[in-house]
Amino acid sequence: MDDTWNLQKKIVTYTLMVMSVIALGALWVSEEPKPFIYALVFGTLIGILNFRNLALTLEKAVTMDPAAAQIYASSKYFIRFFINAVVIFVSIKADYLNVLGTVIGLFLIKFAIVATSLFNKSALFKRNTEGKEEE
Repeated sequence: MDDTWNLQKKIVTYTLMVMSVIALGALWVSEEPKPFIYALVFGTLIGILNFRNLALTLEKAVTMDPAAAQIYASSKYFIRFFINAVVIFVSIKADYLNVLGTVIGLFLIKFAIVATSLFNKSALFKRNTEGKEEE
């Protein structure tokens, strides 16, 4: 549990850092950045909550028998899917939110997960090949 919690905190931290960089870029580039930044924050926070929900779902599902775990995980998946649909719908209907900002925010956590995985693999590869160059 502690390992997954530490990894979750690391991924959320990276996500918030990237969100901040994108928001600062929007301030610099856009004439009217508020809708984009509001939507970016909105989408990112929902993405983080969905990520946490997924983690809790998986932690619980591994303790269940396979049939119950499949039903449980599938139902939670559709709930997260529905939440994303509602978030995008609200973003489309609300004048003060930019749809692109919301979608980027929803995807930021996924980019952070991939980036974390790539950096961990490259660090592992580097550690494994450092001693072999001398041979």
